[in-house]
Amino acid sequence: MKKYISLVVGFLAVANLTYGFFTNQTEAAIFGIEMNIWTYRAIWAFFALFSFYDFYKKSKPENN
Repeated sequence: MKKYISLVVGFLAVANLTYGFFTNQTEAAIFGIEMNIWTYRAIWAFFALFSFYDFYKKSKPENN
């Protein structure tokens, strides 16, 4: 069940990242901290990559 939470977080991060490209913004905020839009996009891209990697790692069967 925990692996599916990583998958959901990954899809939400991709959705937020995609939305950030379609809106005409120069700044965005995460937890009330204003930052450059490219830093904001990089943070969400990192969340997406990490979440999908975590899902992949948890889904692999162990070879013992």
